[in-house]
Amino acid sequence: MPRINTAIRSVWGVSEIGFSIAATLETAFFLFFLTDVAQLPLAISGVIAASASAVDTVSALLAGVFIDKFHFKKGKYRPWLIIAPIIAMVFFIMCFTKVGGDVVAGIVISIGYVVSHFCWNITYAGIRSMTNVLTDEPSERAFLSGRLGAGAALGRVIASKLVPLITTSLAALVSGVLAYSICAAVVSVIYIIAMAICFFATKGYDTETKSEGKKISFKAMGKNIVTNPNLIGVVLHDILRLIAYYTVAAGTAYYAKVVLGDASASGTILMMFYLGCFVGSFIAARVAKKLGTKNTTIVGVAGWLVIWVIAYVLQPGYVLLNVLLVLSQVFFGLSYGLSANLYSMCATWSHWKTGENTLGTTMSIMTVSVKLGVTLRAIILPAFLSLVAYDATATVFDAAAIAGIEQMYFLLPIGLLVVSLIPFLLLFKIKDSDVTKMNEEIAQKA
Repeated sequence: MPRINTAIRSVWGVSEIGFSIAATLETAFFLFFLTDVAQLPLAISGVIAASASAVDTVSALLAGVFIDKFHFKKGKYRPWLIIAPIIAMVFFIMCFTKVGGDVVAGIVISIGYVVSHFCWNITYAGIRSMTNVLTDEPSERAFLSGRLGAGAALGRVIASKLVPLITTSLAALVSGVLAYSICAAVVSVIYIIAMAICFFATKGYDTETKSEGKKISFKAMGKNIVTNPNLIGVVLHDILRLIAYYTVAAGTAYYAKVVLGDASASGTILMMFYLGCFVGSFIAARVAKKLGTKNTTIVGVAGWLVIWVIAYVLQPGYVLLNVLLVLSQVFFGLSYGLSANLYSMCATWSHWKTGENTLGTTMSIMTVSVKLGVTLRAIILPAFLSLVAYDATATVFDAAAIAGIEQMYFLLPIGLLVVSLIPFLLLFKIKDSDVTKMNEEIAQKA
């Protein structure tokens, strides 16, 4: 198998910047568009948001199955980097339209949401599957994985400033629904360009012809998931640590408002949060080369855990919080940046164990973990706020309210991180050196 070239090393991860920009329009403005711009009734808006999100989670897994079952005349994963984003653009624009009455508009928007996200999920799983296609060298796979994590973190930083700028600029030029439709088109073009860069940089890779591709049964796909203890350990670990990650991201607004007494501080704190993760992801491959992927993941999560315990004890103010937050996310970035590599190692193990290559399905599980992490965070965080009797209308908060938010911001993630390490330590047994041996045996059997 060839090694990654200079072009790939230079641009890998750009795809995640494009994706973050497109996804931020949806996560930050979709519900606002439904209620305030399209002016759909709250009941319809709620049904669209809830049902479309649930379908999206299911489609994330189906996307991997689709990739494993489908094969182009030349290439299995790479062609999707061009095809899926273009299809997604058409349907993503539909998410920000209003055609006909409220019910018809809701149906059109829902179709746009489901299809565009299915295409996103295909691209997400496809580009992560390329980690295994581009090289069989563990250190290079760790590099590719780290760049994907760094790109995602940097993309959030850029998107947090760029997307609001695009929407406000267009809203000043064009009124109503059309402004958001154009914005959806603009961010989709950015997404297409980002994916196209990675597509052209990988020319000459993933060249398996349709006749060479082996058909994979649905039974083999399911078996490779449920009988792979390494994958089960990674999924449970990933979901729990992502709940912790998204809890801190969403909880920052509450911490700034209640504990720091300055709601406007949340923007800068979040920026430092994402920058720390970017730095950690960027250097993850170098650390993994010395410690190994599993040990680096453990160090990353444990490092955040220790710093967060210190932060809870110190009850930091604005400056110290930013310092501790950056340090904690540099550590977490080490593990986050290796996420794709962990799933890639699990896919290699399944291929070696069963002889069935279900790479696409395995990598799509990573998407499911992300979506479940977000969904469960959305359940746990409001429940915790209710438990500590948070009052959104209050302007002055007593010691009990401050203590409650501190517990939510520090203790809840600490608990999640501790529990996340248990299945990972018990079930994930693959070493980087094992991947090389397994690839050699797979090649011999082919």
